[in-house]
Amino acid sequence: MAFQIRRLLCAMLVICLSLFSLPADAEKTDVRVLQERLISLGYEIGQADGILGEKTSSAILLAQTLLAGEGYDVPLTGSPDTKTVELILQEENSKLLRTLLKGSWGTRVREAQQKLIGLNLLQDSADGKYGANTETAVTAFEEKLAEQVPDQIHTDGKLTAEEYALLMSDLRIYGFEAPIYFDDEHPDKLKGENLYARNVCLINAVTGEVLLEKAADEQAEPASTTKIITLLTALSRCDPDETVVIPDEAADVPKDSTLVPVSPGETMTMRDLLYAMMIRSGNDAANAVAVLCSGSTEAFAEEMNRTAAELGMKNSRFVNAHGYTSEGHYTTARDLVTAARYGLTQSLFREIVTCRRYTLPATEKRDELVLTLKWEIFNPESEYYIPHAAGVKSGYTSSAGFCYVGAYQENGVTLIAAVMGGRTRNMAWTDMKRLFAYGMAAAE
Repeated sequence: MAFQIRRLLCAMLVICLSLFSLPADAEKTDVRVLQERLISLGYEIGQADGILGEKTSSAILLAQTLLAGEGYDVPLTGSPDTKTVELILQEENSKLLRTLLKGSWGTRVREAQQKLIGLNLLQDSADGKYGANTETAVTAFEEKLAEQVPDQIHTDGKLTAEEYALLMSDLRIYGFEAPIYFDDEHPDKLKGENLYARNVCLINAVTGEVLLEKAADEQAEPASTTKIITLLTALSRCDPDETVVIPDEAADVPKDSTLVPVSPGETMTMRDLLYAMMIRSGNDAANAVAVLCSGSTEAFAEEMNRTAAELGMKNSRFVNAHGYTSEGHYTTARDLVTAARYGLTQSLFREIVTCRRYTLPATEKRDELVLTLKWEIFNPESEYYIPHAAGVKSGYTSSAGFCYVGAYQENGVTLIAAVMGGRTRNMAWTDMKRLFAYGMAAAE
C-alpha cells in the first residue's frame, strides 16, 4: 500500500511540474527583458519580475495577434517562443505593437474610451477594457474619419498608434460635432449632436412649442420617470388625505429596487406615500400606490395607459407603476414632456415634483423619516448647478441609462425638457444646462 501511495505521489508531482514548467523556447527567453519591452510599448503588466504570469501571457497573445494580422508566422499561444520574442523586440514593429484591439486593457484604452464617450460614439463606461462596445465605437470613429483622411484609416475596429493620436487630437478640423466641442458661450448654436442623451425634447411650457428635439419620438425605456404617469394617474383616482394601509404588494419588487422603505401593514396618508414615491423614487411605494388606487398593479398599469392616451402620449405603453425594466414598457422624450407639461398645471402634482425635502411622520413601524433630494443641479456649489431649475423626476437602470425630466422658469419663460438614455447623471445635467440656456436664448 505504501509503495502504491509513493507511486501516486510521484505521478502527481510529474503532472504538476509539467503544468507549471515553461515551454522549451520560453526557458531560453529572458522574460524580464521581454516584459520591459512590453511595458515600454504600453502593455500594463505590472513590474518586470521575470515571471511569465497571466498578464504577461495576455500581453504576448495580443502582440502575437497583431503580428499575425500583418502576415507574420507566429502561434497564438501567449507563450514567448523564439520567433515571437524576436519580432516583439524589433524596433520597426513598435508602432504595430502599440495598436489597441479587442482584449487590450490599461490607461491608453481608458483614455480612448473617455474621448469616444465625449464624441458620443461609445455608449458605455471608460473601464479600461477594450471590449465589443469599444470596438464598435472605434469602428464608428474610423468610418467618420475615413471620410476626411481615407488613406490614413482602416475601418477594422483596431486603434493604431496613428489613429490613437488622431482620436486624442482636436477633431473639429475633421468636421466632428460632439458634446465635448460645444461652446457654451454660444447657447443659441446648440444642436442634437452637442448633447449626450440619445433622446431629447425641449418645449416652451406655455405655448407647447418644441424648441429642440433629438430622436424625440423613438421609443425607449423610461426607468423611474415612469412615476410621472404613476403620480398623475393616482392623483386622478385617490384622495391624498386618506389614511391608507400599505399592501403586501409593496414588497413585491425587484431585488435591486430603490426603496423608501414602506412596509406591508404600515399606516400613513396617501399624500405622504406619494411624496415618498417621487422624492425617494421608491418602487415599493409605487406598487403600494397602484394597489391602493386600482386593486392590483396590473389594473393600475391599464389606468396609466388610459391617462397617457388622454394626454396625447402617442408612443407610450406602461406595464408597471415603478418603471423597472419590463418587456413592452416604453415611452418617448416627447411624451414625457407632454405629461410633465400637463402635470405642472396641477397644484398638488407641482408641489410634489418640485419638493426637495419632506418629512414623513413616524408610523407604528418606523421613526420619522426625512426625505431629501440631492441632485447636483440644485446645489449652488456644484459645477452642474442650474439656477431657476425645478424637479420633475429622474430615473436610471443599466439598460435605460440615466433619464431626467425637468423644468426651468426665468423672466416669465417656462421650459420643460426630457433627456433619455444618458450614460451618467452628470452628462444629463450638462445636457439640461445646455437645453435651458438654448431655450432662454430662443426666447430673447
